[in-house]
Amino acid sequence: MTFSGNMESKPRNAKESWESELGYGWTRSGQRRCRGHRPPESTMSVSSDIRFTRRKLSRPCRGCCAALAALLVLLLLAAVAVYLGHMYLFGDPLNRQTFRGSFVVTSWGETGEEENDLEVKNTTREYDLRQALHDAYSNSELRSCFVGAEILALDSADEGERVHFEVSFEPIFTAVGTPDVTDVMDRQLRSPTGYFSTITVLPDTLHIEESSVISSQALTESDSLEEEATTTEMISFELVEEVRECAPLTLPLCSHLPYNITTYPNLVAHPSKEVLMRDLVAFRELLDAECSHLAQDFVCQMLQPQCSDGRLVRPCRAYCRAFHAGCGARLPERLRAHFDCARFPDYFGPGSCAPEPDCNGGLRRLALSRRACDGVPDCADAAEERGCAHCTAAGQGALRCALHPRCLPQQHRCDGIPHCPDASDEAGCLWVSRSLASWKRETRESTLGARRSRGGYAVWAERGHTGKICAAPYEDDKKALMNVANSLCKVLTFTSAISADAVLDGEVEGEYKTDENKEQPEYVEVVDPSAAEISFVKSECPERRVLKVVCDQLECGLASARGREAGSGAAGLPRAARPGDWPWHAALLRANVHVCDGVLLHPNWLLTTASCFQGQPKAEWTARFGTVRIQSTSPWQQERRIIGLVRSPVEGSMLALVRLEEPVEMTDFVRPTCLPEGGMNNQSTCNSLGWTRNRDQLQRIHVVPTVMQSCENVSIATTNGICAEPLYDKDDCDEEEYAGSSMMCFDENSKRWSLAGVSGWRIACSKIGLGRPRIYDSVSSHVDWIQKTISNSAR
Repeated sequence: MTFSGNMESKPRNAKESWESELGYGWTRSGQRRCRGHRPPESTMSVSSDIRFTRRKLSRPCRGCCAALAALLVLLLLAAVAVYLGHMYLFGDPLNRQTFRGSFVVTSWGETGEEENDLEVKNTTREYDLRQALHDAYSNSELRSCFVGAEILALDSADEGERVHFEVSFEPIFTAVGTPDVTDVMDRQLRSPTGYFSTITVLPDTLHIEESSVISSQALTESDSLEEEATTTEMISFELVEEVRECAPLTLPLCSHLPYNITTYPNLVAHPSKEVLMRDLVAFRELLDAECSHLAQDFVCQMLQPQCSDGRLVRPCRAYCRAFHAGCGARLPERLRAHFDCARFPDYFGPGSCAPEPDCNGGLRRLALSRRACDGVPDCADAAEERGCAHCTAAGQGALRCALHPRCLPQQHRCDGIPHCPDASDEAGCLWVSRSLASWKRETRESTLGARRSRGGYAVWAERGHTGKICAAPYEDDKKALMNVANSLCKVLTFTSAISADAVLDGEVEGEYKTDENKEQPEYVEVVDPSAAEISFVKSECPERRVLKVVCDQLECGLASARGREAGSGAAGLPRAARPGDWPWHAALLRANVHVCDGVLLHPNWLLTTASCFQGQPKAEWTARFGTVRIQSTSPWQQERRIIGLVRSPVEGSMLALVRLEEPVEMTDFVRPTCLPEGGMNNQSTCNSLGWTRNRDQLQRIHVVPTVMQSCENVSIATTNGICAEPLYDKDDCDEEEYAGSSMMCFDENSKRWSLAGVSGWRIACSKIGLGRPRIYDSVSSHVDWIQKTISNSAR
């Protein structure tokens, strides 16, 4: 369709006139145009081009615009002032603070008909207590920063029932102090008209302390060293497992779970299905967000946890971390404490916890399917290795050679004939464990990986059978028991035994006595405790008195997973690290991202560089142990939160001791290195550790200490530094060292690895810098400070 001819304007009073449209329109800025005294100028061409001339603003309009511009400038200046004031006057924003406490209730003051259902009664009590806590702090002087309160548990106590609770605060300008939090609760518990007046409480039993938080403040140090510190490691003897009543899984949302038995209260403190259904909407909103492909399975394992043989099976800690990576930011505030990954256990054999499902599919999503069947497990339960030809031939429930692609029938363990290439199937035949049940789970799937507990029962394994060492007929002969304990501790690479006692088998009195269907335990007794090689014979052990042992410190700097090759240093070590080659190495993650490395010195402490934490003291840091592939989940992997940092007092040094929230478990894959005892031979060959360029595979780097002058052209030389040159082959540079990576040297006399230095900065690998010297912070001048800090922290 075409148009021709002139276009005539409509009358000025027409509703659709150009004048009405142009004279009273809205500008882009949203301001109403001023009404003009003249009609808008326009020109209509015969070719239908429409051109408008710009109208000049009237004086009132120019005044309005000037005022508006001035206002915007003032707002901008005010915003800048607020920002600068916040940055330079108030500093970094404070972290959320969480306080945990408890008190004892002697009487609940309940009236009326007694409730027969204990679960329902406890639910009512928890609700009332939570409301009282909330009201107490909401109406106190801390109300401006109070966030929420939770009842964690109700436990029986000698005087009544102990209430465990948690309160959270968001500090504004200054941190909330423990005395302030305690004072609010103390006043309320003692007040006859307070929020807790309906119950009878013992105010003197109130105890509140702040939960561990990430801090850049140095820990308190003592002025003197302890002359004789035998140990600073906590010894746990009993692994107490709560016996629960299992119930059918009936929640339709979780019908996909691979089990059909659950238990209450669940992991979100719902005491029954009825209470869970009333609270289900919050979890459905989390699932609707589709924040992770793991969301539904993980949430269901929280709501309907597996109940196996009367035991609650929690999700594994690594599984929780994977869930948090996608959904952590979307968790409602009241659920964060329940979903805290520190509450979940590390994987120690089948049944210890629930690992991430469909790990094989996860490897495929990461384009890592080539890792299946390579002999190195990349899933917590080694699922990608168990479906391979080398395992299927061994049958159901086969024992996997930990570091080699081979599986064995269970009866081949400890039969006197090595079946694994490294003979690891004959290595763990005698052990010290906190319970026989836990040790059986830890050793059921793999030849390596059981916890090296310093204290516990003396246990044994032979041809698929397991049991304890009976103290008879030497239960009254302390010397004989100590001989057996010393031999056992030294076999397990502890320095010696501290004590040996004949005790009643607690598991028989508990687990087996109450369940006649349980397989009864087996016992052996020592033939001759003074013999050079101790042997055992089967025993009925009628009195059920067994040997309990406490060992001294674990030997440092020993890669026990290598078996007979542990004392050969770098000989036979491949360049790509295998699990257990460097059990003291730690990867440090900030908000689940690998950014630094460290080295384990003590179950609670590792050494790294302070440069990692510059500008990031308030971030959430975790340390990962027992892994050589960052994108994989090893069966021996452990993760701990970092809660404190102590900087080196030596001028010019960047070393920092980092404290863990809880001690790591000692295994063949996680154990400490040694501190240097003397000077370092400049001609000795040492090793550092780096990660391949795709940042996923741990690799060792040969380095040789050299004179400091070699480093003067590439870095700032320091008196506290070590200059070293890497021994690369030509164009053989495929890794980069992260800040905090350790420089380890092997002592031919002690046959142990010791820590010589720590890298202060990240060292990238490139052909331009091939063979370039690098500087490490020397550790030898820090030994006294390290020992003093660790000793003082245990007081």
